Amino acid sequence: MEKGKISIGAVIGFCGACIAFYIGAGFATMQEVMQYEASYGSLFMVVIAVAAVIYIYTNISFATNGNRLKLQRGGDIYGHYCGKYVGTFYDYFSAIFCYMCFIVMCGGANSTATQQWGLPNGVGAVVLTIAVIATAVFGLDGILKALSKLGPIIIIMILIISIITGVSHIGDFGAGIEAIDSGKYELTQVGGGNPFASGASYGGFVILWFAAFLAEIGAKNKLKEVNTGMLLSCLFIFGAAAICCIALISNIADTATADIPALVLANSIHPILGQIFAVIVFCGIYTTSVPLLWTGVGRAVKEGTTQYKVVTVVAGIVGCVVACFLPYKGLVNVLYGLNGYLGFVLVAFMIIYDIRTKMGTKVPVKASKSSAE
Repeated sequence: MEKGKISIGAVIGFCGACIAFYIGAGFATMQEVMQYEASYGSLFMVVIAVAAVIYIYTNISFATNGNRLKLQRGGDIYGHYCGKYVGTFYDYFSAIFCYMCFIVMCGGANSTATQQWGLPNGVGAVVLTIAVIATAVFGLDGILKALSKLGPIIIIMILIISIITGVSHIGDFGAGIEAIDSGKYELTQVGGGNPFASGASYGGFVILWFAAFLAEIGAKNKLKEVNTGMLLSCLFIFGAAAICCIALISNIADTATADIPALVLANSIHPILGQIFAVIVFCGIYTTSVPLLWTGVGRAVKEGTTQYKVVTVVAGIVGCVVACFLPYKGLVNVLYGLNGYLGFVLVAFMIIYDIRTKMGTKVPVKASKSSAE
């Protein structure tokens, strides 16, 4: 990669892409924030801190090693971390997991369209799927262009809604914390009541989202720009998560049972804002759905080929159909929780590998061979 000064525009672009990828159906609707973080009441910051540390370390590792190893395909990073057999398992598993998460995104779009606009079941998922397929067929470069512009817009809108509703009901924050801690509301809670486990699970499923994506971006761009953009995205993402938690907890009586808590908050400010935010939620779902579908399909067929385009279309349609018949809230809890723990196991392999190579020396010959195989 070229040396020299970093481009502010490139940094902002990578920051926007990371934000857009992270903020999908779960975050934009705040259902994810509710289950992982706000449901822990007074301990929600513990969950956020654990997830943020995992996000920073793993993404620096992905981008740095992808750049150093000059990977042609991001999924090859698993072979270097874990060796041939475990690496192959993670490579295939992460692709399947990302595709399943694409199905979750379709479910989020469906719930948003039904709750906000009263549209029939399936309409939201179909609209999303058409948009995602139309973008994913252009490959990684087209995806980056789409994500880099939408990410900042989405996070700003989420912050506006959260700040207004959080500030206007800040007097109820203490009571909301007390109500959650006492178990007054039956909230779906990832981690079984342990905030560290919830943070580990949250960070874990994001690992599998970002591994191939950032490893390939790191390999094809200036590393300093990629990592700087990623660190900046961390500030926005987890800062927004903390503000969202304050808003959700301050309005817990209304948000506890909602499929789309974010729309409850937006509509409480003004119905028109609710309509606008429903579109923003759709954008958030879209920006995450595209790289998820790309990751899942990319493991099966080579990007840019006719076969890749055909498989992308078929996989998108199948995911859309499945999402129409499964409950969105249940999908978020079961899929994200289970795969989050499996993703967190990968961190152990990463730490060992990074200590061994110091993320700056040549990759050991054994690791290189196992990856190539």
